[in-house]
Amino acid sequence: MPLLVWDPFDLIGVLGVLPSQDEFETSHRYSIQQGSLRLELTVWQYDSDVEIQLWEASLPNPIIKYTLLGCPGIRVVEDKRGKFLEFAASNTFTGRYDGYSVIPYGLRLWVDPQIFLEPFSYTTA
Repeated sequence: MPLLVWDPFDLIGVLGVLPSQDEFETSHRYSIQQGSLRLELTVWQYDSDVEIQLWEASLPNPIIKYTLLGCPGIRVVEDKRGKFLEFAASNTFTGRYDGYSVIPYGLRLWVDPQIFLEPFSYTTA
């Protein structure tokens, strides 16, 4: 059973695009175009790896390439800031992520109203 806890349909709802899959269906790639920017989010569900690349049309290489190896979970958050994805950093949980708990630290991704990446950490009380 894969260690990554996620729902591909949740990502479709947030990103607004259907993913492409490789020939062996071991990865999902979501590609979002906004003006001259292209975001590519790839999820290798069986390896629990996630890669985010941000491309600018006039440049030959991505301007951002962020890889989360051993990502335990991806969740959708919808609050007063909008609707976005949270990706848990490796070694975030002592056990398996349940898919519902708050992720204490990792990376956030918005695509509406624009592509925005933000590292985050919730402070403990």
